[in-house]
Amino acid sequence: MTVEEALAIVETVLDDDEQLNDVQELIFKQCWEGRQSYEEIANISQYDDEYIKSAAAKLWKLLSEAFEEKVKKNNIKAVIKRYLRRHQVTLHRTQVIGVNLSGADLSGAKLSFANLSESDSSTDLQGAIISDYNTVSHEIIKAEDAHNQGILSNIKERIYHWNDLRFRCEEEVKIAEALDRTSTLFFPNSKARLTTPAGRQNQEPDFLIFHQGKWGILEILHPDTEKDETRDRLFASHGISIIHYCDANRCSEEPDRIVREFLDILSQG
Repeated sequence: MTVEEALAIVETVLDDDEQLNDVQELIFKQCWEGRQSYEEIANISQYDDEYIKSAAAKLWKLLSEAFEEKVKKNNIKAVIKRYLRRHQVTLHRTQVIGVNLSGADLSGAKLSFANLSESDSSTDLQGAIISDYNTVSHEIIKAEDAHNQGILSNIKERIYHWNDLRFRCEEEVKIAEALDRTSTLFFPNSKARLTTPAGRQNQEPDFLIFHQGKWGILEILHPDTEKDETRDRLFASHGISIIHYCDANRCSEEPDRIVREFLDILSQG
């Protein structure tokens, strides 16, 4: 396991408001790679050893609470491997239940989860005995949740860090850097709470930008994404009517030009 994969696991375990800062990430990476002397870490960074020690103490306390076991500089790998192993086992068992029972008529059915753990086929699962149908339904729901929200799927979602901010792709970082060069006020990946036709929901534009007294949204359009016109109308109803979509390749290749074009649109809108 690489240090980046380990950090991805840490990010999924920690709450959004508890993510590692630059110093904590530095300490984590160095300890993961075997540099467990705080003096040595200080020597290769811009911080003194006392500051590194203080930041490390807060880091191990934070991780100990998150992983629910004592975390120290010399046992990080063991803690994360145990955590990942536990969740792999959980995911494996719940996915077996969810997949093999999909489409089955479970009305009045009774299943034994003790037998499920030893079954290899859907025939065996459907013929297994004794539990309550409501319990079965509950377990299937938990299986779907584990599949959708489990640690393994989250690890695949790469998180990019820049100036203590978190981004979903490299193109977002490029745009953030370009906006920063213009001294523009912006909010990246900022969740908003809106009333939609389906009720109150969260919406998360890529960039919410304020320029010359006006608010606008800049979205990065990837090949596998499309414009969300329904969401755009909701933002427009709240006064944010300038919503500009830009191709991801252009954002990567000419972010400064993209930002200038957007700010011009915003100033004229």
